[in-house]
Amino acid sequence: MASSGPQVIVHAPDSRGLREVSVAGRSVGRAWSPRDLRRVLRRAGVPADTDLGHRGQVRWRADPDLWPDRPWRRRAQACLMVLGLLVSAAVLFRVGLTDTLGALTFGGRVMGVVFLLAALVEAVAAAAVLDHWGKRATRYAGQCVLLGVVVVAVTSLMFLILQWEGGYRAGLFGLWVALVAWSGWALWEVSRHKVWQGVPHPKSFATGVALSALIGSASVAYSAMYTPYVAPPKVPFMVAFGKPTLNAARTSLYVPAHLTFRNEGSISIFVVGTQWSATIWPSTFREKGTGLTRLRDELGDGWDTYRHEDFNAPVRLLAAGQITSAGSRLDPGDDFSKQAVIEVPLKDAGQGRVALEAAVSFIRADRCKLANSYPRSIEYSWDVDSADRKHVRDAPPWLAEPGDDYFRYRSRIYRSSAIMNMTQAPDWAAMWWVIPQWRAGRRFAPGETIPSMQVHIARDPDSREVLSEDEQEPYGMKTRTTWVDQPVALLRRAAEKP
Repeated sequence: MASSGPQVIVHAPDSRGLREVSVAGRSVGRAWSPRDLRRVLRRAGVPADTDLGHRGQVRWRADPDLWPDRPWRRRAQACLMVLGLLVSAAVLFRVGLTDTLGALTFGGRVMGVVFLLAALVEAVAAAAVLDHWGKRATRYAGQCVLLGVVVVAVTSLMFLILQWEGGYRAGLFGLWVALVAWSGWALWEVSRHKVWQGVPHPKSFATGVALSALIGSASVAYSAMYTPYVAPPKVPFMVAFGKPTLNAARTSLYVPAHLTFRNEGSISIFVVGTQWSATIWPSTFREKGTGLTRLRDELGDGWDTYRHEDFNAPVRLLAAGQITSAGSRLDPGDDFSKQAVIEVPLKDAGQGRVALEAAVSFIRADRCKLANSYPRSIEYSWDVDSADRKHVRDAPPWLAEPGDDYFRYRSRIYRSSAIMNMTQAPDWAAMWWVIPQWRAGRRFAPGETIPSMQVHIARDPDSREVLSEDEQEPYGMKTRTTWVDQPVALLRRAAEKP
C-alpha cells in the first residue's frame, strides 16, 4: 500500500472541527475524532489494521492530535434546538387540528390548516437540525432550520402579544416567554453558522419568510377579531296579546300570549337564558290625576305615567316561564316562538292592567360557544329532595337578598378559536332566575313573588367578579327585553265581541 505513496490524507479541521478524509485522491467523508476517522476509513474499504501513525500509509495535513470538536457542547446545542422546534410544533399541531376541525368561523378553519403546515415545517426543521449539527450531508439543512426557527419566533411572539394584551398571565404565558427567548438564542445561533449563504436567492428567501409571517399574523387577526364582528345578528323579539275568551262562569279571561323569537339573520346564536311573565296591576280611578311632581318622577325613572290610574294595590303574578331551554342553539331560519294562554281573574281587578314582559339573552355562535353541559348545569338554592324544598344556599349579595331562592345555569365560554382559548383568561356565563321573598317595600303582595332573570359573564364560576359590558362585548352578549300591557276592560270587551 505504501509503495505508491500515501493513500489516506487527513486534512486540517474546518471551523467546526471536522477533518475531511481522502483515500486515493477521493474524498470519502469527514471525521470528528480518531474513532470517527476509523469508521470513515472502514466504510471506504481501508483495512481496519491500518497504522494511522505510519507516514507511508496516512498523511496528516495538520497535527494528528488536533481534534477541536466539542461533542457534548455540539450535541447539547442540537438537543436544545430540536426541543424548541418540537415543543412549538406540538403546540401548533394542537391548535391547528382543533381549529381545522372545530373553529367557529371559516377563517378560523383556514388558519387551522396554516398552523398544521407550520407544525410540519417545524418538524422537518427539527429533523434537519440533526444533519446541520452533524456532518451536513444535506445541502439545505441549515436553511430548513432557519425557516423553522423563524416560524417559532413569529408564532410564539404572536401568542405572547395576544395573551399580554388580554391581561392574562396564567396558562401558557410562561411557555410563550420561554419560546420567544429560545427563538432569540436560536436565531443568534443559526446566524453564527451563516446558513443563508447556501440559499440561491437569499433576498427572495428573506422576503418570502417576512411575507409569510405578515400573512399569518393578518390571518389570525382576521379570523379571530375582524370576521366575528362584521355581520350583526337579526333576532326579532316581541310579545303580543291574542283575542281573549271569557270562561263559562264569566269570572276569568283566557288571554293568548304570543312570544316571537326567531333568527332571521346569517349568524347562529346560543341562548343563555329566556324568561316571560304575565302580571296583573290592579288599579282604581284617580279623578284629579297625579301632580307634576309624580309625573316628573315617573318619567325620569323610565316608567310610563298614567295620571288617572292609581296602582296602589300589590302586583300579582299570573304566569311565568322560559321561552326556550337554556343553552339552545338558534341557527338562521330557526323559530323558537311560543304561544301561551294566561288566565286573568276578573274579581278585584278593578281598572287594572295585564302586563306581558319577556327577556332573552344570547351570545353569538361565531364568537364563542357554551359547553355542552350548560343545559344540565342547573343548580337550585333549595333542597330538591326535601318535602318542603328547604332553602340551603344564597345567591351573591349583589344579585339577591339572603333567603331569596334561585336556580342557575352556568358554563365556561369557549372562544371561536383554539388560539383565543389558549391566550385569553377563561370566562364563565351564568343565567340566574331569582325568586324573591316578600319583604316590606316589595311591589308584590305577601305570599306572592315576581321572578326576574339576570345574565352575565364572569371571571370565575361563582360569579364573584362580573365583567363589565365592554368586557362582555367580544362575546356578542345581548339581552333584549320587551313588554306590552292592556287594560282589563279592553281585554274583556274584546272577549265579549262576537
